[in-house]
Amino acid sequence: MTRAYQCANVPGPHLGKVGTPATVAAAIKRAKRPVLIVGSELTHLDWALALAEGQGIPVVATAHVAGVMIEKGVNPDRVLGVIEITNLLKSPEWKGIRGEGQHDLAIFVDVLYYMEAQMLSTLKHFAPHIKTISLTRGHQPNANLSLPNLSEKKMGEFLAEVMEAV
Repeated sequence: MTRAYQCANVPGPHLGKVGTPATVAAAIKRAKRPVLIVGSELTHLDWALALAEGQGIPVVATAHVAGVMIEKGVNPDRVLGVIEITNLLKSPEWKGIRGEGQHDLAIFVDVLYYMEAQMLSTLKHFAPHIKTISLTRGHQPNANLSLPNLSEKKMGEFLAEVMEAV
């Protein structure tokens, strides 16, 4: 069992699974309406944009990410704060980023660990209709699937394997 990256992150009795590149890729391929939420750390932005483009996944830019994406020639589907996207994902009636219906999978990349922990806790408790994947370097026990605690080098290798599998 992998422990939470931050020891104060106490998730309760329902723990998500530690993903492998194969299980993460399978969950992404299985999703009918995934959404990619890109946070402010920007460590893996190019990888996230390549995933979104290759799989046709709508992208939500949080914080200052939209400006960086536009500089790279990519327009996000929506620019929202982390609280706003979390609240929208909670609502089963929301029609989604592209108006095609509520999302069934939320993929988090480069969101600040402590912020993502709260977002995932909220979704775990109040949005049973949506699955979550955390592609953050530290393990997030509130996500349905999360990475183990990885070094930055191992994180890059993990994401490369995910990209190959999708």
